[in-house]
Amino acid sequence: MADLEQHENRPYERGASGFVPRLMPLMVLAPTALAAVWLGGSLGAAVVGGGWNPPPIAPDSLYDLVRGGTHALWPGTPTGAVVAGIAALAGVLFGLAALGFFAADQVVASVSSRRAAPTAAPVDGADG
Repeated sequence: MADLEQHENRPYERGASGFVPRLMPLMVLAPTALAAVWLGGSLGAAVVGGGWNPPPIAPDSLYDLVRGGTHALWPGTPTGAVVAGIAALAGVLFGLAALGFFAADQVVASVSSRRAAPTAAPVDGADG
């Protein structure tokens, strides 16, 4: 029987070290998407006069939304208002994320350029 540790195509070391990082985006994005849909839909319903009566914030709410449409969670509210609320909130969140990304990129670039700048060493034979 071949020793698995010696196989050259083995992508990971022993353990689940490569498995966990692949789950991290899902573990972060799923609750964020649920919260964005819940808050955006509730804000959209409130703006058109449906009042503040949000559905429970639970994974079942997403299931009900997919299965029964917006009327399953926000009865009597136009679908366009709910979708507009979700889209507006998603736009704000994406804008903030992009702003943070580019601001962080400038900070990282300035720090790395300061680290990479070598100090000037004297040149042999130069008059100074």
